[in-house]
Amino acid sequence: EEAVETEMGDAGNGAEAPEVNESATSQRKLIKTVELSVETKEYDNLMVSLEKQIEELGGYVESLNAYNGSYYSGRINRSASITARIPADKLDGFVKQMGEEANIVDRNESVEDVTLQYVDLDSHARMLEEEQERLLELLENADLGEEERNLLEALLKEAENQKEQ
Repeated sequence: EEAVETEMGDAGNGAEAPEVNESATSQRKLIKTVELSVETKEYDNLMVSLEKQIEELGGYVESLNAYNGSYYSGRINRSASITARIPADKLDGFVKQMGEEANIVDRNESVEDVTLQYVDLDSHARMLEEEQERLLELLENADLGEEERNLLEALLKEAENQKEQ
């Protein structure tokens, strides 16, 4: 039997797809990681189906590592490790489909709460926008010399660059 390790999530080997859930009641930002190890006798068919399904679900293959066996060493078993990113609302369907197409040998799920990181970035972006507005007001209302005006324009440009990041 040939093996395909799949992992949906953040780390490890296999096909990987984080699922970001935003609950309407709690507004928590969660990343769901699902790691699957599967085996199949139809390696080539499973690989084609797996890549096609990921694309049809609006996801993408982030990385792929395939071992096609070695006739010289006598090891003809093939394996693959795929990291895929799949939209949150499609992840459970993907896992179900994998179970229908291959034997799931191992399954591991975890959830990471990234709400605080998200809120921190959002707050930082709002602060930069407010700073930029204040600088624009100063630039428009102040009676500045050329040097001061250049300094304010440079600060505005820096604030815009920070906001884009």
